[in-house]
Amino acid sequence: MLKKLMLFACIMSLMSGCLNIKAIDQPKGTLKNKADVVDIHGRVTNLYKMDDFVKKVNEKENVSISISHYTIEGDPIYHNINYRDGKFELQYDTTQDKFGAGKVTTYSCENFDKTETDTEMKYTLKGCSGEAKSIDVLYLSYDVSKQDLFQFQLKYGDNQANEINTIDMKLVKDLKNGQMLGVSDFQLNNEERQKIYKKMVLSNFLSEKKFATCTEKPGFYLKVKINGAVREYNWSDCSNNEDNKIMTDLANTIIEIVNANQFYGTSNTKMMTKEQALELGKKLDLNSANKATWSVKLFENKEYEINNQKEQHTVWVVEAVYPLGNKMVVDFDAYSGEQIVLADIEANN
Repeated sequence: MLKKLMLFACIMSLMSGCLNIKAIDQPKGTLKNKADVVDIHGRVTNLYKMDDFVKKVNEKENVSISISHYTIEGDPIYHNINYRDGKFELQYDTTQDKFGAGKVTTYSCENFDKTETDTEMKYTLKGCSGEAKSIDVLYLSYDVSKQDLFQFQLKYGDNQANEINTIDMKLVKDLKNGQMLGVSDFQLNNEERQKIYKKMVLSNFLSEKKFATCTEKPGFYLKVKINGAVREYNWSDCSNNEDNKIMTDLANTIIEIVNANQFYGTSNTKMMTKEQALELGKKLDLNSANKATWSVKLFENKEYEINNQKEQHTVWVVEAVYPLGNKMVVDFDAYSGEQIVLADIEANN
């Protein structure tokens, strides 16, 4: 039995941390599964119930939970845990596993532990009877560096006007004053990508969702590309539906992570001054800045074509005219300070 438990933990680890996450068909019989928490090859449904269980255990409340995992062949294996009077009883049930032992084995354990890092999470029974002193009952891996491709597009707000888009490398924010802040060549850093990917995995983003409709128009749109899989969702912020709540929490987490970035955050919505724009321009030509004649003009809603898409930006256009008549012209987004266009113009002969 020890070998069986160790093999099962190894399979969970390999499946959860595999290099290529793909769309996985739901095993037959899953709909009839009565477990509280269902793990289908690393895609975990009702993960919040694990934390509810931990909370009740910490409060010394008698409680039980059932966790099912699916084998490669699609057979369920169950960890049924009962907590009574400070002790844990685990029933390891392989009666539905056609290639397993086909029996229920009972263990008594002393402690239940949750460990969480930036790239993995596991729930473990410790101080157990038998050869296996520690038994992992649930394991999740969310290491974004192991994925060949991870990109997403999130639209939110009124008319879904705001957009966080790593697929097309674009960020759009509605400033609520008639102005739209747009950033091209938008990228997340590695820490941000890891945090967002972790939240997506914990939200079981690859699973099918059953959303409730509580508004006329969906408030959120999410498209995720993960290796060979693509998922798209439209939903509203409905507090009476679990899938709506989980996905809204995911969207808000993504927004908070992006807003926490000093460059992209909503705190950076105050327009730059003319002097600040001029300073940015001079930094592009430190060697000849003192020899040029500089001018700065503000243009509202100037149109650009970026990545084959038309965008409007309010910009400071900074121009440097040099003694020989050649010019440098650079357009800076008036809110983000992003350089949109840089042109070197030769003097007319």
